Amino acid sequence: MPLLLWSIWIVFLVELMSRGGWGDTFSWTFHAIPELALNAIVVLGFLFLITAITGRVHLSFWLVSSTCLLMGLISGIKLEILGVPFLPWDVLLTSETKDMAQYLKGLLNFTVISGSIAFIVISFLLLYKLPRIAFTFPWKQRLGMGIASLLLLTLIYTDGSMSLKRLAHIQNLAWDQTENVRTNGFLLSTIMNLQFLFMNQPEGYDEESIRTAYNSVTPAVPVAGERKPNIIVVLSESFWDATQIKDVSFSRDPLPFYHELLEKYSSGTMLSPQYGGGTANVEFEVLTGNSMRFLPQGSIPYNQYINKDVDSLGSILARQGYASTAINAFHSWFYNSKKVYENFGFSKYVPMEFLKPDYEGPYIADREVAKQIIETSTLTEGPDFIFANTMENHFHYYPGKFKENTIEVTGVTGQTKGLLETYAQGLLGADDMLKRLVTHYESIDEPTILLFFGDHLPSLGENYSAYKESGYLNENDPNFLDKMYRVPILVWNNYLPKQKDTINMSPSFVTPYLLKLAQRPGSYYTDYLSQLSQTIPVIPPENRYEDMKINKEDLKTYEKLQYDIIFGKQYGYSEMNSKIKDSSYILGQGRMVIDAVRTEASSEGKVLKITGVDLPYNSMVNINGELLPAKWNSYHELTAPLLPDNKLKYPLKIEIVVKDSKDKIIAKSNEFTYSKVMASDM
Repeated sequence: MPLLLWSIWIVFLVELMSRGGWGDTFSWTFHAIPELALNAIVVLGFLFLITAITGRVHLSFWLVSSTCLLMGLISGIKLEILGVPFLPWDVLLTSETKDMAQYLKGLLNFTVISGSIAFIVISFLLLYKLPRIAFTFPWKQRLGMGIASLLLLTLIYTDGSMSLKRLAHIQNLAWDQTENVRTNGFLLSTIMNLQFLFMNQPEGYDEESIRTAYNSVTPAVPVAGERKPNIIVVLSESFWDATQIKDVSFSRDPLPFYHELLEKYSSGTMLSPQYGGGTANVEFEVLTGNSMRFLPQGSIPYNQYINKDVDSLGSILARQGYASTAINAFHSWFYNSKKVYENFGFSKYVPMEFLKPDYEGPYIADREVAKQIIETSTLTEGPDFIFANTMENHFHYYPGKFKENTIEVTGVTGQTKGLLETYAQGLLGADDMLKRLVTHYESIDEPTILLFFGDHLPSLGENYSAYKESGYLNENDPNFLDKMYRVPILVWNNYLPKQKDTINMSPSFVTPYLLKLAQRPGSYYTDYLSQLSQTIPVIPPENRYEDMKINKEDLKTYEKLQYDIIFGKQYGYSEMNSKIKDSSYILGQGRMVIDAVRTEASSEGKVLKITGVDLPYNSMVNINGELLPAKWNSYHELTAPLLPDNKLKYPLKIEIVVKDSKDKIIAKSNEFTYSKVMASDM
């Protein structure tokens, strides 16, 4: 009984941290008795397990309670910021979480402080003032507790006839993890979500079913067009038209050029699978045609599932003679990007380590990404496919992020006013980037298609506060999905007949849409998606299928084809003539090559002048194993300080290297040997 009482107490505290308020926690505790009981059994199972291992029950309490409370607190913070709780697969995102931790606000609020005090005080009373149980247990009792723990946790985890969830009529609301945690409790939801770390094979999946689907599709582009246009896709971080908030006014339009293009070119919205974060999931849908609707909400395919070749828009176009480049204004390791883009068949990936440190606020400016896109397409003779990801308008939006907010917002006050003004300032950068790209590609004689879209709405305050206070979002808003998950999309080109279509689609249909627009052949998968999008252009969360008149059976083939690609045996790829992955894949604009080295005198002493090809801005020079900072002059020339000749050990082994924020070398040049004779000749 003491152990059961401890378990209920731990559950209550975990829910307090997860829900962020005493009232909501008390309400759930007294109204969700079956859910409370199963959460307590989860804790009891772990108390038995740790006690069986350590033999000490009080130590087990502190270990289990501290771990559970920490997870509950993290979940509560994540719910407030991104609207999604802490999920089992988040443990794979430790690097990203650490990087973004600086933006977590309000950690030490009243609920956390009062809950922590209550935890310590009442826990001491429960453990040391009430009738005590044994401090330690002999091995026979420990063995019994171990067996009991495994039995309890199995009965919670399993979905069979003996499942405690089934007996209590509890359902895993996997399609809405926020509601899942609020209804079923954090710990029980976490246990139920463990099964999503391993995807179940769809019913009817086998080689024959994939081949049948493969052979039944009609090519969306039967005959390829004569021209191969450049195809540029820009994912503008958190891009959303804030001027659509009716009760808020901006002192000037933060998106003047974007609004000008809306009048002339195809545009509309996509139903994003994300809000406030999770950019990689939207990117995953756009590039591969796969859908997050068939994966656990909150999962990150880039970190969890992309461990083999996956055909993408990059590889499809590469097979047709395109140079496929990914550009990202953030770390190469973020979301496992450098490995993912390789598996997607890109030729090269240009992350922030290779970009000039032109910042606007805490992130690389959008204008630098625009410059890289233009330089990338200029360097190649043939057609380009470029996928670029910006960062300037990334969370956070508190005043002070940028040097100055030049747009005043009226109609709201306080924190909401500050958030909207900061966000509007970031929109200016996105609009400027769009103008730079359109202006450039209008001026050159290369057919070009530019698709510009937002990945998700910005997280403006905790619990959607800015959206609510501005009057954009109401409590229990029936249009919540459309208001908070619809992102803008614009398609510009410089060569097709003028046509202004209204776009309404899921991000997973972007690839077939672009291929058809550019008159480029796709794959069996993109042809299937093109066909499907004619009848089901938007795929919402499963709980909205009925509202949007979608028959789940009509998506079964899609689900099987996706499973085959990501988890299955890739039967659909068996007839592919060429491999997806590019064997010459590199990081940076090109493969760094040192052609020549010479020494020169300077006002600061002797320097080493290095000339070559594709020497990036953020380079370092490795001389006989010692890394020295380099001064970048151009993509063909660097200089580095050099010790006097009497302190140098010739020959000099020289390399150019690029390191990431984790101090890991991610790219290096050829090794150039510089002899004393060569130095004497200078």
